[in-house]
Amino acid sequence: MTKIQSLKDRAPREIPPGAVFVLGYFDGVHLGHRALLGEAARLGASLSAPAAVWTLEKPESPGSCLTTADEKCRLFLAYGADYAVSDPFEEIRGMEGEEFFSSLIADRFRPAAVICGYNFTFGRGASCRADDLRRFAEARGIAVSVLDAVEADGAPVSSTRIRALIARGGMEEAARLLGRPYFVDAPVVKGMRLGHALGFPTVNQRPPAEKLLPPRGVYVSLVRTETGERYEGVSNLGSRPTVNDDGEDVTLETTLFGNPGDLYGHKITTSLVKYLREEMRFSSLDALEERIAKDADGARAYWKTMKTRRESTPAAMPEDTAGKEEEAF
Repeated sequence: MTKIQSLKDRAPREIPPGAVFVLGYFDGVHLGHRALLGEAARLGASLSAPAAVWTLEKPESPGSCLTTADEKCRLFLAYGADYAVSDPFEEIRGMEGEEFFSSLIADRFRPAAVICGYNFTFGRGASCRADDLRRFAEARGIAVSVLDAVEADGAPVSSTRIRALIARGGMEEAARLLGRPYFVDAPVVKGMRLGHALGFPTVNQRPPAEKLLPPRGVYVSLVRTETGERYEGVSNLGSRPTVNDDGEDVTLETTLFGNPGDLYGHKITTSLVKYLREEMRFSSLDALEERIAKDADGARAYWKTMKTRRESTPAAMPEDTAGKEEEAF
């Protein structure tokens, strides 16, 4: 099965011949991936051709991925892609490299050019690399561009590196490599309404099962609604041990510094900007309420500091974005 999606029109249709294709898995859609997408958009503009993404669709184990399939599509659009297509890994894993390129890319889409990163692999057992892609493509008269690694602090930006940062709560460092804060995209669900009773109403989400989550605890956060409104806030990621004995019942509960109205059933994007503290069990609801107030004060102080920095240094705030990304995040 193959899924073809026109990102701009939000309706499936065929990718026209002559597109510029960028190839990869793109977990995280980080700065290295953005360089590939930027090159596709630039080359596509020079050829008056659309930019398209080919990626893999594979089953994800719980807590394994930086971006879900839907999140990838949103980011592809934000970073300049016109189309995205995915092929199921299980259906193509046995293909030899030349068969992969011929049947899945060259013959099917007749691209004008293909783009990949320096570490791109394909074919059965990942037996082929960027040099093989260049050889197969140039034999068909298809232009090829292989991009070098994007580096930060002397090392390549990679999904593996970002996962390690997320796993230890290094949200600001991860945001620097991603080019944006790490986020959870999920609908708002009804909760216990305990926050409302304590004077700190929350919007509650259940993160997708496949999404890699940072350590349980409290985070400075930024919420974007479906209509594009943004709210600073403070979020608790965890099982709420003070009032819940089920340690596997993980939710993301966010107190917004503003009133967005009723968001139940709406999908919102919650960016976890900075890790404040670990998850705790409190001896009473009064103690919990006192700590929530302290956490909210800490988050407000963070945003006040970032706004001051922004006034003196443009693009200092972690939610700052450029171009089409602003439309999506």
